[in-house]
Amino acid sequence: MEELEKNSGAYQVYGYRYVVLASYLLITAMIQLLWATFFSITTAAWQFYGFKDAAEGESAISLLSIIFMAGMIILSIPSMAAFEKFGFKKAVGFGAGLMGVCGLLRGILGDNYTVVLVMTVGFAIAQPFILNAPGLVAGKWFPENERATANGVGLLANYLGMGIGLLLTPLLLDGGMGIRTILLIYGIAALSGAILFLVLAKEKPPTPPCAEEDAHRASFGEGFRIALKRKNFLITLVVFFFMLGVFNTFFTMIEPIISSMTGGKVDPTGAGIVGVGILIAGIAGSLIIAAFSDRDKRHRRLPYMIICNIAGVVGFALFMLLNGFPGMLAAGLLYGFFTIGSAPVVLTFAAEAAYPASEGTSEGFLMFAGNVGGVVLLGISSLFGANHLNIMILMTAISALCIGLMFLAKETKLDK
Repeated sequence: MEELEKNSGAYQVYGYRYVVLASYLLITAMIQLLWATFFSITTAAWQFYGFKDAAEGESAISLLSIIFMAGMIILSIPSMAAFEKFGFKKAVGFGAGLMGVCGLLRGILGDNYTVVLVMTVGFAIAQPFILNAPGLVAGKWFPENERATANGVGLLANYLGMGIGLLLTPLLLDGGMGIRTILLIYGIAALSGAILFLVLAKEKPPTPPCAEEDAHRASFGEGFRIALKRKNFLITLVVFFFMLGVFNTFFTMIEPIISSMTGGKVDPTGAGIVGVGILIAGIAGSLIIAAFSDRDKRHRRLPYMIICNIAGVVGFALFMLLNGFPGMLAAGLLYGFFTIGSAPVVLTFAAEAAYPASEGTSEGFLMFAGNVGGVVLLGISSLFGANHLNIMILMTAISALCIGLMFLAKETKLDK
């Protein structure tokens, strides 16, 4: 039975919420690790799988990343419907179980590219059932003044998993471990995380952490219609299309972009370290910015979103102006802390704007839009060829556009 920790106003808040959140964090980190496995070892990976040249090999490895984004695009809406029909525990548990099984099989048969490709399709199916759910954990288990922080911690696991993939994989490879062995270790970890989630996670506390009327959420169909009628939600949907689209595009191309911006002065390992620095800064920003927003006496979200993204755009622009590893790292830390760090507040703003649509519905739409943005921007970037400067100019302009869109929104909170 959940341990009662304290009262939030007149409502009960249970300490077990942290166990549920932790079990969710674990599978979120694992699915992101599985996605980021080959980010910083692209060349070694295509050589291992026997491709003849760099163009063919890089396309084959990039395809694995694109499949993940395609899964989010195709299955985000079905995952939202599943949250309503089957509940948080069963729907997310399905994703966790599929992730664990496919992760283990990818490790056991990891020397065959076709098998890796098929298992990646399995990850892509599992991913939306996992990544679209942080708002469900926050909404079901946490009081209003902790929800942006809970969302922030949920997103933290995304960055942590990616960071491990960016840094640990090349370290293991340089240490003499084979790619198949690395995949097997990651597969065992994914299966272990899935089992822990299935054992520890619970659907909801015995009593909601807020008033009964605020705990109510509309059905998926009704929530869908409500969300698409809310101007604030639609603005945030477009903002997230661009924000996550830029993030996915930048990280998919991080090695050639940083190499190009520095004239080859930063090698792939250095680019991986910059990527990890961005994610660590994003983790810190997620916790700090969300905490400030939650503690705002007026429960405001927009000022934090706007100010942080202005600072983040400055950091992103500095990638084009600074040179060498220290400059790239400084630009990355600024971008990571403020732009990536503001993401949980953006998600919370969208969820409150779409209320009484469920958090699974609102955040599922945002993740759907962001992954579409990633595919679209990657496609546009390919038209520039190796002109990485123009790609960076485009992404900086898009990031600035997001700030302009935020000014069109109005402050919102749960309609009591």
